[in-house]
Amino acid sequence: MKIHFYGTGASEGVPGFFCECEHCKEARRLGGKNLRTRTCAKLDEEILIDFSMDTYAQTLFRQLDMTKINYVLVTHSHDDHLYAPGLMQVKPPMAFYKRPRSLRVFGNEKVNKMIQYEMGKYGRNRAEIEEYLKVQVLSPFEEAAAGDYKIHALPANHDIDENCFIYVIARDGKTLLYGHDTAIFGEETWAELKKYCFDCVILDCTMVEETGIFKEHMGLPDNVAIRERMLREGMATANTKFVATHFTHIYNPAHQRITPIFAEKGFLAAYDGMEVEF
Repeated sequence: MKIHFYGTGASEGVPGFFCECEHCKEARRLGGKNLRTRTCAKLDEEILIDFSMDTYAQTLFRQLDMTKINYVLVTHSHDDHLYAPGLMQVKPPMAFYKRPRSLRVFGNEKVNKMIQYEMGKYGRNRAEIEEYLKVQVLSPFEEAAAGDYKIHALPANHDIDENCFIYVIARDGKTLLYGHDTAIFGEETWAELKKYCFDCVILDCTMVEETGIFKEHMGLPDNVAIRERMLREGMATANTKFVATHFTHIYNPAHQRITPIFAEKGFLAAYDGMEVEF
């Protein structure tokens, strides 16, 4: 498997629109890997994980080709993870071709509700969208198939108003845990994770070196605790790749600063454009 990180920022991106903090000023000055769009990742060539308002920019400047994507896994309905109006463009005339297959979107009931709301704006033309866009609603702990991939939706510890998910994705003997947005997992989620040994683990690290400030997110101390438990209980090995992502500007996620800090703890610090093969 290969995962490509198109967006590694938290909800405001880095730098923030109106932010004049020293961290955002530094990101604007340095550019490059210090600029972080909203969260989005591609697994191999046909699965996209989350579809934010920045996805279009990622097609322009990061060579994301949405015409090759067959499946979109949505972790939850927050707008840095789901931009439902953009999905409506899957049908002609916005997509001026006869798509030979539908785009399948997986997500919770609130994700489906938001997509259905956007479809409803098209009135009599709604049926045209439904020809090209199919939504499969997942429940906590449910397993599903996306082509050759096995998907297991597990509860995230994030927003009590909806069933937010982390995803286990497996294919051809390789297994990925895509684990954000979330605080440290609940024990019901841990019980399911113990069924796997992961080749790659991607974790929420919104607070970088801090912890406990945003109750629905993690920082590096939480990531380290998860890594240690996974190693101790056989969910990971010395060969498992651990990646931290979803950084907020508030805690200075400058690439050159955090890379050695994370490496010392056994993690890769993700940046927009990074690829990890496992």
